[in-house]
Amino acid sequence: MTIREFAKLCDVSPATASRFFSGHGSISEPVRLRIEEIAKRTGYIPPESFRGRRKTSSLIIVIVPKFRQHLFYDMLEQLRICADKKEKQLLILPVGCQNPQDTLAFITSCDPMGVILFREGVPLPLTNALSHLNFPVVVCGESVSGHRFSTVHIDDLMAAYDGTNYLLGLGHRQIGFLTDASRAIGSSFQRLAGCRKAMEDAHCIWEESCVELGNLSFDAGYVGAERLLERKPNLTAVFAFSDDAATGAITKLRESGKRVPDDISVLGFGDSSIARQFYPPLTTVHQPLDQIAQKILDRLSDIQGAHDTSTLTLTCDIAERTSCSAVSSYQKCRKAPAFRHRDIRHT
Repeated sequence: MTIREFAKLCDVSPATASRFFSGHGSISEPVRLRIEEIAKRTGYIPPESFRGRRKTSSLIIVIVPKFRQHLFYDMLEQLRICADKKEKQLLILPVGCQNPQDTLAFITSCDPMGVILFREGVPLPLTNALSHLNFPVVVCGESVSGHRFSTVHIDDLMAAYDGTNYLLGLGHRQIGFLTDASRAIGSSFQRLAGCRKAMEDAHCIWEESCVELGNLSFDAGYVGAERLLERKPNLTAVFAFSDDAATGAITKLRESGKRVPDDISVLGFGDSSIARQFYPPLTTVHQPLDQIAQKILDRLSDIQGAHDTSTLTLTCDIAERTSCSAVSSYQKCRKAPAFRHRDIRHT
């Protein structure tokens, strides 16, 4: 089948079909979806002359939110390392308050081989606009609701489940959780769901008062730990959903006369560079940033114009250092009644 015959099947011009496969120029959403559906149904693959045009570009644009966490810097460094190996160039484009159409026009003028989107903090109007372009887009982190982008991310629910089980295995039953927008369907929602499931599987009652919302920065962890202690003075552990929030929590706990981990354990999330630099070194949920970066760049190289909507989910493990320890006999004696064993009935 020629490109003209395929275009006729889709009821579009050959030029439109070429733009779809080459990744050059914009196509309306209904047309893009129709071409994509027919390409999948027929198994049509265009000639290399169409599919190879985008490969001539070595530029990858990375759209990033405001930098609140060390993990973003570490992720960018891993992307840079992988891009160097593939002889690609990265252009970092911070998200501001500018008109998304201006940002879109800039991206189009650069004619990149693709775009990497850091989901957190990226304004919805910009993601809406990106969905109408025919540039390949790969999302690093949680998927963008309502859009059709390829995504590389971790299993947030299972990672948080394993993190909570790690603390439970050390004997902790009085655990506070530092998270962000837990009611939005996204990574933090999944993490909180994993924590709750682990507590319930351990026959512990879940209490919303043990959850403190913030933006997962150092300052948010500092304030969050203070508020948790006010509500739950008998906490023996804190699980923060970022390493930055964990270091903020430890700083506040020390100022409050708490020893970490002798009096209270603190578990982080991400295994960013600050986890190893802080004292005590953070025990944390390890995200395989090098693997994530490699898979993202592989996806950008493999997408051939049509929007790839597949998702790749990577697993995490626990990086053990010294910010967590087993519950002491003293801590067990002052166990709060809020967390009590109960029977789980299955219906």
